[in-house]
Amino acid sequence: MCSDAHFYVRIETFVDVLTALSNKNDYSRNQLQMIVGAWVLSGLAEKKSKISLSDGDVSEDDYDKKSLYALLYALYRSMGEVRDEHGERYEFTFNTWGYAWPEAWGPAPTTSRDPQRYGRNAYTGLYHFDAVKKYVADRDGKVHIVEMGCGTGAGAHQVCANVLKQCTYEAVDMQRAAIATCNRKFVPTLNGRLKATCSDATQLARPGGSADFVAVNETHVTEITGVVTEEDERFFKKAHQMLKVNGHIVWGNAIPDPTWKACYAYLESIGFAVREECDVTEEAVRARDEDKRRIDVYVDQCMEAFPAFRIPVLGARKRAEAEVALKNFARNPNTRLYQNMVDGTDTYKVVLLEKTR
Repeated sequence: MCSDAHFYVRIETFVDVLTALSNKNDYSRNQLQMIVGAWVLSGLAEKKSKISLSDGDVSEDDYDKKSLYALLYALYRSMGEVRDEHGERYEFTFNTWGYAWPEAWGPAPTTSRDPQRYGRNAYTGLYHFDAVKKYVADRDGKVHIVEMGCGTGAGAHQVCANVLKQCTYEAVDMQRAAIATCNRKFVPTLNGRLKATCSDATQLARPGGSADFVAVNETHVTEITGVVTEEDERFFKKAHQMLKVNGHIVWGNAIPDPTWKACYAYLESIGFAVREECDVTEEAVRARDEDKRRIDVYVDQCMEAFPAFRIPVLGARKRAEAEVALKNFARNPNTRLYQNMVDGTDTYKVVLLEKTR
């Protein structure tokens, strides 16, 4: 975490919350208050907002994902326990859209009163494939998983505690605030089976062939329509290097529909085979519809936590931007990212790939 003394010197650089924050810092609540205050005041010199007030859309050129997630994970931690739409208390740890559990997959692993059930569904669903169950059974449950882009580690905990109860798991994320939450909340509960690592997943130095599964769940890659970027290639090459032969990538995400085909072609070129693909876009849309009230309540609590949003005129304007942006990142109904799933621009798929060579 950066010290408050050092932070005060640099506060003038923390105006654009979409680009200026560092993934190497775990910002305190006081620091977030100053960041938001500076962002609100930046409206005095701002010619045009980067955030669409109609649907929360932000151009890819107008934000840096490291800054965005530094803000989100620090916000989740600083808010602590919040209320869901029923007034029940929980800590927001699943930065995951998820989906309603498909009936064809059998009984749901969650209950309707679990405020983060769709995130739990998404992580559980990565391992629903019959081929995965056989692979795990053949090894008496003793498999090793590396997750590339784990967020707070809430999904890693779900898998270790409720899905693969004898696995070992390394949860990797470049966001220091996310890994701090994992080490505080989840690692101590699993008797050494879960390790949290703060790193760019593509930079990991791990022995080749050391993982049975590489988990990729709503990770911020493969987002350019129809294109596999250099970053995507590094990401998949690292997954290939870490996996055992006949090991698997288990991958779930909502991305531009043409990008799936481009990714499959690249993955096949480096030694993977697509074994199964499940389109759960309909269930993902339903989850966002059903989760709307919880997200609305959460965003309201976040807004109330920052007095800068009560500054006359500027505060109200920036609060409106912050509200719609947070809801868009959650794919809440009436936002751009939600509409992208409704109209098929983005499709949510759960995919099983096997390393064949």
